[in-house]
Amino acid sequence: MKISIVGTGMIATEVITLLKTEVKGIEITSIFSHSNTEKAEFLAKMNHIERIYTDYAQLLKEDKADFVYIALVNSAHYEFTRKALEAGRNVIVEKPFTLTVAEAEELTTMARERKLYLFEAISPLHTPNFRMVKDSLKKIGPIHFVQCNFSQYSSKYERYLQGDIAPAFNPDLGGGALNDLNVYNINIVIGLFGHPTATQYFANRGHNGIDTSGVMVLSYPTMTATCTAAKDSSSPSFILIQGEKGWIHIPTTANEFGSVEIMKQGKLTSYRRNAYESRLAHEFMSFKDVWEKKNYKQMEAWLERSVEVVRVMG
Repeated sequence: MKISIVGTGMIATEVITLLKTEVKGIEITSIFSHSNTEKAEFLAKMNHIERIYTDYAQLLKEDKADFVYIALVNSAHYEFTRKALEAGRNVIVEKPFTLTVAEAEELTTMARERKLYLFEAISPLHTPNFRMVKDSLKKIGPIHFVQCNFSQYSSKYERYLQGDIAPAFNPDLGGGALNDLNVYNINIVIGLFGHPTATQYFANRGHNGIDTSGVMVLSYPTMTATCTAAKDSSSPSFILIQGEKGWIHIPTTANEFGSVEIMKQGKLTSYRRNAYESRLAHEFMSFKDVWEKKNYKQMEAWLERSVEVVRVMG
């Protein structure tokens, strides 16, 4: 599988390193940057990437990649994905999928009409640890309560308080705790339990209206899930699923989903089933597998979940 990298930020750099080390069978054909060509040149030189693009239309016309991987600021996800689909390109787009329901539904329709593959990069959902948790729910159920907390004091928060607003704290660019962190929690809850009957978001907002932290409550017929995320304070990050016959604890950040503890019938068992060191490896291997096997139904199922998450977050 061949992939073109659109972006030069932290996540794009992490993915490039991943594809050059842990993940086999995915070739990087090019890298795109419209504002930081020096970083693109550095990444291309260090990772032996042959082509650098500064014109996105030119990349979409010339590059021979099977997928365009969009790792830009949140507010650019929709536009760059739409242009790629219009050009007949398969797309992997970073989370959050889009910022509005209308955008999500439009992209989904475009992909289906053109029979193109469109993946949202949500790393924990593709891990063996996540699959094991999903398979274990019945063993501890019925489930009545889920707590998710993904809180990390942002290195940019002090600058934000002084008026230096990075994209992560800019509402016009789709920043905030909900879009950057809580999106993982919400994806996990919906991935495990499906569509909630009701939702409500309680946000702590900064001086420009951005949600620096907040709690999303998802209600189900016999269960309540609370999804907490913070960029203005820190906390041990975890996921705790409580059932009548036991509990499941993930003692890591939601994006890592690195280990699982299951308490059942008074016995505690710990698991680490993820096969790669990088948290991103399993998702790219999943995308490669689905594309090579032409498993379009699986892609559509993932896409429907992405749209559902946008509906909940919107």
